Amino acid sequence: MYDKKLENKILKLLEDNSPKRFRVKDIAHAIRLNKHLHKDLLDTLFQLVNKGKLNLHNRKYSAVKSGKTKIISGIFDATTLAKNKSYAFVKADPDDIFISSEDTLNAYHNDIVKLEIKYQRNGKKYGIITEIVKRVNEIIIGSLQQYNWKYYIVPDNSRIHTNFVVNGLNNAREGEKVVLKITNWGNRELFKLPAGDIVEILGKAGNPDVEVLGVLKQYNLPLEFPSEVITELQSINEEISEYEISRRKDLRDLLTFTIDPESAKDFDDAISLIEDDDGFKLFVHIADVSHYIKINSNLFKEAAERGNSYYFPKRVIPMLPEKISNKICSLRPAEDKLTVTVETSFSSDHKIKAQKVYNSIICSDARFNYEEIDDFFEGNIKFEAEMENTLKKMRILSASLKKARISHGYLQLNIPETVFIFDDEGHVTDLQRSQETDSHKMIENFMLAANEFIAGELSSGKSIYRIHEQPDEEMLIKLKDELAVYDVKMEMFPNKNTILQKLLAALPNDNFHRVFDRKILRSLKKAKYSVDNLGHFGLGMEHYTHFTSPIRRISDLVIHNLIKKKLAAASSPFSTADLFNLADNASKREMIADESEREVDMKNKMIFMKKHLGEEFTAIIIGIRNNIIIVELDRYPVTGIIEISSMKDDHYEYYPHLYRLIGKRKGKIYNLTDKLNLMLSKVDDDIYFQLIN
Repeated sequence: MYDKKLENKILKLLEDNSPKRFRVKDIAHAIRLNKHLHKDLLDTLFQLVNKGKLNLHNRKYSAVKSGKTKIISGIFDATTLAKNKSYAFVKADPDDIFISSEDTLNAYHNDIVKLEIKYQRNGKKYGIITEIVKRVNEIIIGSLQQYNWKYYIVPDNSRIHTNFVVNGLNNAREGEKVVLKITNWGNRELFKLPAGDIVEILGKAGNPDVEVLGVLKQYNLPLEFPSEVITELQSINEEISEYEISRRKDLRDLLTFTIDPESAKDFDDAISLIEDDDGFKLFVHIADVSHYIKINSNLFKEAAERGNSYYFPKRVIPMLPEKISNKICSLRPAEDKLTVTVETSFSSDHKIKAQKVYNSIICSDARFNYEEIDDFFEGNIKFEAEMENTLKKMRILSASLKKARISHGYLQLNIPETVFIFDDEGHVTDLQRSQETDSHKMIENFMLAANEFIAGELSSGKSIYRIHEQPDEEMLIKLKDELAVYDVKMEMFPNKNTILQKLLAALPNDNFHRVFDRKILRSLKKAKYSVDNLGHFGLGMEHYTHFTSPIRRISDLVIHNLIKKKLAAASSPFSTADLFNLADNASKREMIADESEREVDMKNKMIFMKKHLGEEFTAIIIGIRNNIIIVELDRYPVTGIIEISSMKDDHYEYYPHLYRLIGKRKGKIYNLTDKLNLMLSKVDDDIYFQLIN
């Protein structure tokens, strides 16, 4: 039990002897502690460290330095700890601080922490966590397991780096997916695991629906809309008045259509193209969500909190209620819809001559999916003559826009996403790699043209931008050194876009792209939302924002409000502080969406691969560490690991400066991009393979 008198004695001892460090037994001896108070001493020391009054390093305690010691805050990243590394990081803008495992206190992934910088070396900062400011999790989702008569939760989140002890079972059984409410965060110093009570049973672990539900619960994603939002929703008038039509440009006679994934229900963009004597006019029509959702409404507030929609295989958690996202604002065929249109005039050789934006009303003539348009481009299906003529011209315009973008520095990375094929009962029956076809490129190119124009229009005032900062020189040099080992020359130019464009063109084959496109992506900074216009490196654009998806992103909805105020010559409805907070939360919620979607994808892959235990596959090496080889299968978009300890034909060592694994006795070498024959041996916390010689 915490003892105030003990606190005073401990603080006086350590402050009087600063900067000397003391072990627990040294403190007990120095303050002449009675043996029966040893537990109170441990509890008091734990509280003092948690409050930032003492430092703990290598199981030794010392006084917190006074004066110029800098304490900073950040977000704890336990990804490396969860992979059995001896270190973690704290994301503290603008730096990532290296934290040794013994200096992590009892922080868990994404906790907000305070830390003290211990020293700097080679431009990197090394710190020690002094306080847990805020726990990101009050619950943990995982599978219940029994070991030596005790029950434990194995967390679903791969970044939670320990198991949790179960105190209250609440009738749960081994093998079930459960929700654990945390009551004790444990004590790393005393090797005590965190613990809690089971408060909800989700179902049998391994069931696809249960696994997805577990992720939604773990990330605390909003499964329902608040009652005040539903009430407000009922008051929205779906009818479009003649007065509203009179205030807009009427484009209902223009041939217009949408192209989306086959499963999509929220169609927030449509396109049109006409040819005249001067060239072409491209129309990008975006659903006018801001007409229905005012910034002082509960609907806007809820959308701002959600940040974006969350897309999972067979399930979507929308940013806006279905009445808005799938009905009122969805640009469905044969229905009049309010839109905001970006009109771009091109010369006959596809050079942009002029652009403008205005409020409009459209009526979509058709809804297509990407596969249908690609089938048409390949000559497999036919449409009406006017539609065919328009699509052919759009395809040519898209190719010209792409060529222009590449000349400005656009980076073409080929990193396919996973397409999940399900049966009628919701079980994964196949995994495929997505393909960037001409139909996808066409929509992307047209949306980029609209987004870039809107960003430029708002650049003279307060706005939100989609930014992607330039990569650090250090990361590029590291990439250059690694490629040199594989006889790929990476030339250094003043322009970093040119460096990476030339590199991508120099990669010798598809296997190199499968490995190094990912490495190039990891060498880049993450795109985010910001009130500062820092440009978009990956797109090679000076001005860029998100405008084309107001149904599923709060950033786009904010931009719609800003551009419409500018059209009306009115002042901005948002303060600088409002925009900063909206941009910051949009970036954070996007990160949560990315992480949760990756978790669900990985769970579906593991469930699918369990059906293939013992089967043989071919794969390539995409990564090497000191204890594992990371592989990607040829047949499926699945990555897994080979434990080097399982390779019995030799004693292998990883040479980080050579980026390869070498056998000590026989000299066999394993390189990135090497082709391997494998057998699937285990699916547990990861997907494990064994080499077939």
